[in-house]
Amino acid sequence: MMKKDTLKICIIGMPGSGKSTIGRILSKKLNYKFFDTDENIEDETKTKIKDIFTHEGEAHFRELETRVLNKLVKINKVVISTGGGIILKNKNILNKCFNIYLQCDEDILIERASRNKDRPLLSTDIKKNMKNLFNERKDIYNDLADIKINTKSEIQKTIAEILDKLPTWLLKKKLIKKNIILNF
Repeated sequence: MMKKDTLKICIIGMPGSGKSTIGRILSKKLNYKFFDTDENIEDETKTKIKDIFTHEGEAHFRELETRVLNKLVKINKVVISTGGGIILKNKNILNKCFNIYLQCDEDILIERASRNKDRPLLSTDIKKNMKNLFNERKDIYNDLADIKINTKSEIQKTIAEILDKLPTWLLKKKLIKKNIILNF
């Protein structure tokens, strides 16, 4: 098995699992840079993700996603929050990174996704589409995951659980203490 690069941490999971929120906070705790692949795509193209899907299609979006991920993994000491479908075309890249899979109950995912109208694959019949996406992706998430975290808890508890599960040598290297007080 290839050694994972813990200087490159990717947050993977379903839409609505909390990847961007958790990624931002985790990067601060580790003193790593933070990037969100969807935000990078929107910044580079000056176009919203939903508009890319509408006007250029999912295949074009996946190409942009791969290009952005390839660029971001060249950075050391980085936490990358990925789009939910990035795992479909980028297993080889992700296998070189340290992947944290944010798991979430389906009902919570549906409730969170229903608050965001900018998710192109969930714009209609959220419950049915979420179930289909989950069934299509769950095995890939599990295969890529170095750590699996359930995000149904409060954010502070989720971050504490991630820090607790990170390799001990990484925490010592970063001088992070396990009894850290989380302030948000």
